[in-house]
Amino acid sequence: MFNKSKSEKNSKSLANMPIDTVIAEGISIKGDIIGSGAIRIDGKVEGNVELSKGIILGEKAEIIGKLKSIDIIVYGKLIGDLECRDLYIMESGRLEGNLTVNRFSVEMGGKYSGNLKMTDNEINLKQKLEEKKMKSDSDHETVSS
Repeated sequence: MFNKSKSEKNSKSLANMPIDTVIAEGISIKGDIIGSGAIRIDGKVEGNVELSKGIILGEKAEIIGKLKSIDIIVYGKLIGDLECRDLYIMESGRLEGNLTVNRFSVEMGGKYSGNLKMTDNEINLKQKLEEKKMKSDSDHETVSS
């Protein structure tokens, strides 16, 4: 009788996506995290997080820094800016910062404080990460004669 919206299906697909990295509750990291996979953070991070496939902030997560990914689900707390295609702020989610998104949804009880910029531009993280990797690889190549 009732069909689930496309955003609910996408949110569930990210939540069910294989996670490449988990930062568990009780773990604290100072520094940037950059990669091509998906990450779930349940601990604390002071730094920027940029993953191409997705970022999930668990209920105990506390992030101070910028988040950037294709899809982001927030159950925890973020103090900093966020840039993504699809953003899901869950009931326990708290955001303080500027948001740049294509689409977003907020569950009843989810909160954010800051500016919201809606854009049609695709966030092309995969291409940017591949370019960074190629540049890094070429910087490390040696020339033989």
